[in-house]
Amino acid sequence: MLKTQIQIIKYTLLIPLIFVTIEPVKAENRLILNNHNNSVIAQNNENLEEITDIIFNEAETGLEITILTKSGKSLVPIILTENNNLIIELLEAKINYELNEINPTANITQITATTVNDSFVRMVITGKNNTIPQAEIIPTDNNLTFAIRETDATTAQNFPDISDLTITITGTRTPRRLLDSSSSITIIDSQQIERQLVQDIRDLVRYEPGVSVGRNANRFGNQDFNIRGIDGNRVLLQVDGIRVPDNYVGRGRDYFNLETIKRVEIIKGPASALYGSDAIGGVVSFITKDPQDYLDTFGNSFYTSGQVTYDTADESVSVTGVIAGEDEEGKLQFSTVATYSGGSALKTASGVQVNPQDITDYSITSKLVYNFDDNNSLKLTGEFLQGTTDTIILNEIGTTPFNVRPPNLVFFDRQNVTATDTRNRNRFSLDYNYENETGWLQNLNAKFYYQNAEIKEEKISEGIQQSFGRGRPSFIPVVRDEVNKFEQDVIGGEVQLQSDFMTGSASHRLVYGLEVFNTSTSRPRDNTLIFPDGSISKFVIGEEFPNKTFPDTDTLRLGLYVQDEIEIGQFSIIPGIRWDYFSLNANEDDDFRRINVDNFKVENRNDSAFSPKIGIVYKPTPELALYGQYARGFRSPPYDDANIGFTNFAFGYAVLPNANLKPETSNSFEIGIRGAYPSIDFSLAGFYNDYQDFIDNVSVGTRESDGFSLFQSQNIDSAEIYGVEAKAEYFFNPTREDGVSIIASLAWAEGNNDSGSGSVPLNSVNPFEAVLGLRYKAPEDRWGTDLIGTFVSAKNRSRIDGDDLFAPNGYFLLDLLGYYNFSKNASLNVGLFNLFNSEYYVWSDVRGLTNDDPNLKRFAPPGFNAAVNFVFRF
Repeated sequence: MLKTQIQIIKYTLLIPLIFVTIEPVKAENRLILNNHNNSVIAQNNENLEEITDIIFNEAETGLEITILTKSGKSLVPIILTENNNLIIELLEAKINYELNEINPTANITQITATTVNDSFVRMVITGKNNTIPQAEIIPTDNNLTFAIRETDATTAQNFPDISDLTITITGTRTPRRLLDSSSSITIIDSQQIERQLVQDIRDLVRYEPGVSVGRNANRFGNQDFNIRGIDGNRVLLQVDGIRVPDNYVGRGRDYFNLETIKRVEIIKGPASALYGSDAIGGVVSFITKDPQDYLDTFGNSFYTSGQVTYDTADESVSVTGVIAGEDEEGKLQFSTVATYSGGSALKTASGVQVNPQDITDYSITSKLVYNFDDNNSLKLTGEFLQGTTDTIILNEIGTTPFNVRPPNLVFFDRQNVTATDTRNRNRFSLDYNYENETGWLQNLNAKFYYQNAEIKEEKISEGIQQSFGRGRPSFIPVVRDEVNKFEQDVIGGEVQLQSDFMTGSASHRLVYGLEVFNTSTSRPRDNTLIFPDGSISKFVIGEEFPNKTFPDTDTLRLGLYVQDEIEIGQFSIIPGIRWDYFSLNANEDDDFRRINVDNFKVENRNDSAFSPKIGIVYKPTPELALYGQYARGFRSPPYDDANIGFTNFAFGYAVLPNANLKPETSNSFEIGIRGAYPSIDFSLAGFYNDYQDFIDNVSVGTRESDGFSLFQSQNIDSAEIYGVEAKAEYFFNPTREDGVSIIASLAWAEGNNDSGSGSVPLNSVNPFEAVLGLRYKAPEDRWGTDLIGTFVSAKNRSRIDGDDLFAPNGYFLLDLLGYYNFSKNASLNVGLFNLFNSEYYVWSDVRGLTNDDPNLKRFAPPGFNAAVNFVFRF
């Protein structure tokens, strides 16, 4: 007599599973999760067991289901729940007919069974209303028998719900469990954004060691993401797959309304094999909510919500309204999100007066979705963001040179400086999506989009022009009116396809696609000196205005990519490669020629690059995954490095174009381990990144004719960055429904710049950071609280390249967060930050400042501050 052995294995963060193993065959059956459609595939499927009959019997314990096979052997099941459905997947089995039993009991509406992918049989048992069927295996000598009980959803056992799987999309361009990924990926969802009172991209990574956002405290605010020591335009930012405009000379890339965000996914390390140029340091992908996401909140055909937030750090008030709905058939859906916020400059713990600011932001995001049927949909999106910042620039008050070349020395004593900066981003996109579980094509997504963005900087400086030369000194009141813009428009399209198939015992998910887009970039500048008699001058600080720093440039990019997710037993192998072509086309005009007085030759250029990667995941047990990955990254030469060309007569220097720049490249290696057990989730990763041909602006000598200094962008830098990252959460209640947990994470990295005469520290690498917290969630999630401490070590002076640069001390911050759900319709979130009112400095903010910089104190983040938001939903 065979003895049935039931083994219960629970995934926690990702998926708890119940494995029922028959002793004689348990060594043969290797199980993997098929990430194509969240089903499970048995790999040894050459000889599938045929199901001859499924018998239903009513018993005292409930409905009994017996699975009869041709050989009489018992099958291996995996049991899951999804909403009101009990899903039983029978491995290495087939059924030659489709079962469809209607209303077999009073509380079960339907039972179906069908063969999936010629690999296993899926049985779905659907309960009525709030009833969730549950299965208990009855030991028998042969075949497989279940006792099906009907349990109310509020008292059901904690079966895994496959709708709650932690899934990443950005890592492989397809839904894949985080546990099964071969790279380091961070996921931040809308609930975290709400409960952590995230106001901007800097707050978004507040508790994410290894990732930071720098801030320009004087005027332009948040800059962009630093991932493992690489920042700026070497990190790709995208919203719904559309690239965010570049950060040009410190103007920032904060073009987001986080109230519209469903989730943010951060890939740590190069991802050019899927995303091409600019992903050399990583990817930050913002995914916005669709109408269905709002309607799913209550399961109704109409949804509305409002949110009000107040933050003492900048005395800002933010108001957001959402409306979503659908027609009676659910074919036509719509949503609109509108946000207004107003505030001032961030306060500082140092107590010094910051540059006074008045900040207002508006945004509207609207979507219209038409579902042709269950497999085809079309989505139209419009997104409009505008921000305005008025600043009194106290740090610029004082004397600055206008001309330092003898014999005429001219200075400008600025006595009042004000600025109005506006930031706009508008995009329209049309997405078609096709999904089908059968056939050779499982998914097709086609996208067409247009986006325009502009940063406009207007500055008025009032003061005295001081002239010293051969004649008598003169002092003349003057007003300097500056208007600079950075404009970037992109138009493009993408087609991505997915095909699932089997080769022998290996399952494949093949993702392949084409991406093409053209980016138009312009930097118009204008300066005017206005004198007391009303006369004006367009010759300012050695330049003739209006002009352009570089000629208007069109950058055409074409990318072809393919990736295969191969599942073989306990192994996942994920190779991928992308080919990119880029072309820079400069459009010289009078404004550019006005500054390129020496007629430096600007040439068009084009090039291409291959970016391969391969990742391997090995799962010795369902809860544990070991992974390794190699990835190559690249970044095409940007417009401002390749095409810049101008001469400044006041300061005696010239910048030369360089049409021979090569793409920047990187080779990245990462190994790691992840675990997901009932009481603990953890991850540990080590990485080594080697970067080649980094582009930098360097001195190339002096010009013999006039002694002007010459500068040019060249491929000179090579760099290496290596480090370790870890993250864990321990749950005192293994069900995770409520109770206490401990969270911890850390990141350490070190980098060296190997260019020039030797190896020097890479200043872009942040110091060691660790986060430790205590979390509590009340029963039924009525309320919860987090006590989170952040420790950042001092920046070691030996790890700074430069003389007399400021090295911030280490610091510790303690935050207290809490939420209370009054009902399913209303909730309150409160955050108390920097409870000890510490004065500290963030390395990514002050990098490059000297010890005696008079503005240093303005870079101290706020001391103790609080934020609160109230959300209602109907």
